[in-house]
Amino acid sequence: MRDMAEDVEYRGWKIKQQSYKSERALWHPKALVSIGDGGNVREYQVAAPPDVMYATERDADAYAIEVAKKWIDERG
Repeated sequence: MRDMAEDVEYRGWKIKQQSYKSERALWHPKALVSIGDGGNVREYQVAAPPDVMYATERDADAYAIEVAKKWIDERG
């Protein structure tokens, strides 16, 4: 059950955790990254590599935030 995790603001972007449970009952880190752009919102799905999984949703979400921040940093 997902508790209502707070969205994370980073360098003007919003990061929303969207980790999900795999068939093996492990959590795969994933995040939705968005930014406002002149009245429009641009959204991107950012996920960890397929072999990266965690036993808990909390740990997967924490990793998803780190992956999303790196993705943002790589784009300036």
